[in-house]
Amino acid sequence: MKGAQFPDLSENVERELALMLGSITHHIHPAIVESIKHDNIGYEERFKSICSEQLDASSFFYPESDCVFPGVRRPINKEKTPQWKNNINEADGTILNDNTFPRHVWAYLAEDKAYSGGTAGMWASSGLARFELAHVFGHKSDERALEKRVFSSLSNQVEPYGLFTSASNVVLIPKGFAKPTDHMESIKVCFYKRHIELYGNNIIGASELNETSLPGWYDDIDWLSPILPENWQQKTSNLLAYREQYLCNKYKKR
Repeated sequence: MKGAQFPDLSENVERELALMLGSITHHIHPAIVESIKHDNIGYEERFKSICSEQLDASSFFYPESDCVFPGVRRPINKEKTPQWKNNINEADGTILNDNTFPRHVWAYLAEDKAYSGGTAGMWASSGLARFELAHVFGHKSDERALEKRVFSSLSNQVEPYGLFTSASNVVLIPKGFAKPTDHMESIKVCFYKRHIELYGNNIIGASELNETSLPGWYDDIDWLSPILPENWQQKTSNLLAYREQYLCNKYKKR
């Protein structure tokens, strides 16, 4: 840039950052994702019978959906009223939440219990507090600008809210290391490709990834293999039982 006194040299370290992140990022094991996808096929009609009439279930039950908590999404700023958190948004029937619900997924896989924070909560005692969550793909329509550029087509006909608690879309990264996955496009595209390698294309509204968008050093990344936790079937079953209980109670309180 003409007149720039302080050059942006980040491109010089993008490869090294990607190699580092690939070696320390935990993805949920594909077997767990497949189990959730299979359960969702039968759960869709059950959910439609308990959720708000205003809710568009197609935002959460799309082809290959592994959305764990249908109906739950992050709010936009104007929706953050004093009582917004965990309450139902009357306009569209969704439950507004911060990152509590994506944490439930990892909490059950680690300790077979729901997320609880604070120094006395399971997030700290389990060691998960040493990590932060990162979403690979945007779960709001206005967060999908990069996806629009690197996928051959991306439909905006349905809101991508289901990606907020999509098991395959939420990765676990040691604290302090997640920012590049939010803001560095070359690294974000690498995570897109890794997602597809692990789970196939289960991204709502997205077609094929344009392989030319990948950096030339992508194949240098030695990705951390997903861990299949002990008793994962029972833990996954308990997670889905928790979601049924929570969503049923929440929507029946209306």
